[in-house]
This record gives sequence, C-alpha cells and structure tokens, in this order.
Amino acid sequence: MDAKLLYQLIIQVNVTAQMVLAAAFFCLSLVRKRRFGLWLALSLLLAGGVLSLSIGLRLWANNLLTRFLMRIMQFSVPLIFILLCFDVNLSTKLKTWCAGIASMELGAALFSFLLALFRVDEKETISFFSRSPEPIDWVIYYTIHLAIYGAIYYLFGRKSREELDRSSRRSTLVLALVCLLFLTVPDCISNEYRQVSYTLFLVNRIYLLALASFILAICTSIEFQSRYRADMEIMDQVLREERKQYEQIKENMAAVNMKCHDLRHQLDDFSGRLTESEIASLRESMDFYDMNIKTGCEVLDVVIHTAMLSCRAEGIELSCLADGKILNFMRTRHLFSLFNNAVSNAIEAVRKLSDPEKKVISVTVERQGDSALIEVTNYFDGAPVSPGQTSKADRSRHGFGTMSMRYIAKIYGGTLSVSTAGELYCLDIRVPLPRDLLV
Repeated sequence: MDAKLLYQLIIQVNVTAQMVLAAAFFCLSLVRKRRFGLWLALSLLLAGGVLSLSIGLRLWANNLLTRFLMRIMQFSVPLIFILLCFDVNLSTKLKTWCAGIASMELGAALFSFLLALFRVDEKETISFFSRSPEPIDWVIYYTIHLAIYGAIYYLFGRKSREELDRSSRRSTLVLALVCLLFLTVPDCISNEYRQVSYTLFLVNRIYLLALASFILAICTSIEFQSRYRADMEIMDQVLREERKQYEQIKENMAAVNMKCHDLRHQLDDFSGRLTESEIASLRESMDFYDMNIKTGCEVLDVVIHTAMLSCRAEGIELSCLADGKILNFMRTRHLFSLFNNAVSNAIEAVRKLSDPEKKVISVTVERQGDSALIEVTNYFDGAPVSPGQTSKADRSRHGFGTMSMRYIAKIYGGTLSVSTAGELYCLDIRVPLPRDLLV
C-alpha cells in the first residue's frame, strides 16, 4: 500500500474512531431499534464509504476547503450510527450527536495539553516515551481518551433519558448547527497552520475545550428546561383539575346545607314516629353536616369542612385555628391545592396509625411578622414521602402533592419546609404578605 495512503488511512480511522467512541457513551441512554445488529452493520458499511470518500478527497487536494469537507464527513459518521441504530426522535438524536462531538473535542484538547505538559510535540508523535508509537502507546492513548469520555458521560449524559419538547427541539437544531460551524472551522484552520506555530495550535485547543464544555452544558440545560416545562405543564393541569374539584365540592356543600336546613324544620313532623333519642341523633348529624366554619377565607372553609366530614368517618380529630383573611390575596385554585394537598397528606398519614389518641391533625394559619404562616401537624409512623414520590397505588395520578405545594409557595415568594420531632410531622409554609396588607 502506498505510504501516503496508509498514513491518511491511519489518521482518518483514528479520528473517526474517537468520534464514534465518544458518541457511543451518550448512546447508552437511548433505546435501540429492533434488529440492532442489522442496523449496526449497515451503519458500518455507510461509515466505511464516508471514510473512503474523505481519504480520497484529502489525497486529491490538500487545502482548507478539503480539510473542512473532510471534517464534516468525519462528524457525519457518528451521526449515521445514531440515526440508524436508535429509536428516539430526531431532536434527541441530534442532541446525543452534539454531546458526543463535544466530548470528542474535549478529550482531544485535554490529551494535547497532557502531551504538552510532558513536553511532547503532538505533531510528531502521540507517545509519551518515543517518537515512533508502539502498540502500548496506542493502548495508553485510547485508555486516556475512553477515561475522559466516560467521565464526561457520567457528568453530563448519564441521566439523559427524556424526550424533548418543541422548544427544546428547536434549541437542539440550533446547537447542531453551532457544532458544525464553530467546531469544524477553527479546527481546520489550526490544523492548516499547525506546522507553522504549535503555540497557535494549543491556543486553538483551549478554544475548542471551552466551546466543547459550553456545548455539553447547553445539552444538559436543554434537557433540564424540557423536563422543567413538562413538570410545570403537569402541575398546571393538576391545579386546573383541583379548581374544578373545588367548585364541585362547593356546590355539593351548598346543596347539603340547604337540605339540612329544610330537614331541621321538618323534624317536628316526625315527633310521633321517632323517639326523642332518634330525633336528637338526627339533629346532631344535621348540625355536623350543616356546620359553619368561618376562617375568613372561603376556600379554607370548604377544605376544612370537607376534611372534617372525612375525618369523622375515620375517627380522626381535626382542629383548625386559622386567620384566613390574611390568605385572601392568593388565587382560589392555589389556595385549594395548597390546603387540600396538605390536609389530605396528613389524613393519609394518621389513617395508618393504630393508636386512636394519635389520630389528630392540627391546622394553623397566622400572621408572623411580614409573612403568613401555615402549619399542618400530625402524627406519623415512619419517614415522610419524599417530594415527587407517593405511597398511593395510583402513581400516575399522585406524587405531585408536595411538589405542587412547593411550586405554589414559590409563586408567591414563599418557602415550604418539613420537620419531624419524634412521631410528630410538621409541614411549614411561609408566604410573604403583600404590601397593602402590611399597612
């Protein structure tokens, strides 16, 4: 084989292999297509064709344009594997490709600095020990690169499993174009003048290292933003459903109160048919269902009234000492979601207890300085459920309780904290009061 051709083959295969290996780490989190082996074989065939074409182009003409085209072809090889072998949407494939390319450039830059640290001229050899690389040198070369790729994947891509939303897909497309333009052009220019100034080559490596790090950070940010928007969309949907639930409960309460009011006036007609104790029992039940809870906040009244009905049926004592007027600046759906989730979680906790004396829930709302303090205290039998998790069987519809409460508190500039003291569990929500309420 011609020496020049062999030299170009080694260079092209080495660079392309680095790109594929770097991208392969980020492909670990992707879903493989059916008949993965067949798609992989087809990818290898196409990659071989692209590699042959790039070598031919490089031998045909050695200038800046051919270097640029050759680099584009090299960049396309890992994209071929990703496009053909994995069953995810195009934007996720592009994001994976961008992360892989950035990882490769980062690895190459770090290895160049490592060689420079040992006073090794990279344009002459990749060996730390001699000018003529031995097999052990190539083992060390790829071991270092694979270690760098693995570390980058662990930091940036290990948890990358989310499908991207529309906004993130647009950002990924822009990022892919940035990768092509800002990684290939400076790299080609530095290689063109590599023999003239090794210092310029290292300065360019610094640029590529910084840009590759930036691209990896953007990849992580794109997925984080996509996940955040998805969570917020679910949260908004939960709040809308809870607003409908509140309206329905409010209507039901009004209907029950009306019926209780009518029946109370009709009990005298049953005096000859029922005993005094039976009538007294009926009056007591109607008084309970028709009780008026006045905290100064209509939404809180509805939640506490409904919760008391549930607690009575299960032998749970619920007490409420609340200055609800200080919460009227908050939106109805936010108030309902906040208290409904807090009280429901407390009921869920005490329901599991066997000791009747510990089936107690306390709700307190008061002003403390410039803030409204909401406290819900109850006994519990173990560690509380973490935010975003649930102990309920229907996990598709639950698990956002504490998350939504924290989300609502943040909307109003407040905080949510949880503390335990022995068997007591305390949910503490503090929300700054508006200026007009501080006068």
